[in-house]
Amino acid sequence: MESTKQLVKYMKADERPSVDGSIDLSSLLGEWFNTKSDTNYIKKVILSDRDGSLIVNAYGTSDGDLIDWGEAEAIPYGTDKSPLIAAGFHALYSLDGIESLLVSNHKLGIIVIQSYTRYLDGSGRPKHFGREFFYRK
Repeated sequence: MESTKQLVKYMKADERPSVDGSIDLSSLLGEWFNTKSDTNYIKKVILSDRDGSLIVNAYGTSDGDLIDWGEAEAIPYGTDKSPLIAAGFHALYSLDGIESLLVSNHKLGIIVIQSYTRYLDGSGRPKHFGREFFYRK
């Protein structure tokens, strides 16, 4: 049997090159709707730029009605190939004893939002993870 070698090169986070300029948020901005019309979690998100900060306004749903989660400041992220173009974000919501961390990535006109939710209200409900897909109208 012939042996093959595979070389792997690692890059430390502190070796990443510096870039000048702020991250371009335009690829994320707008009103995004869940591709699953009958979702029982996040129905839509509105992403906006407020003085260079990315703001998320998430809306849940219950019995077809929208539930406004309010606004949260999000941290945008670029990619290693395009560090100055926003390709995702994370934002934290704290809502009456419920904490949800939203983590997203954007590609090919779709935003995928993962949610990590835990209950801090003493109810004993288990922590859970969700992932949903959003499109912009």
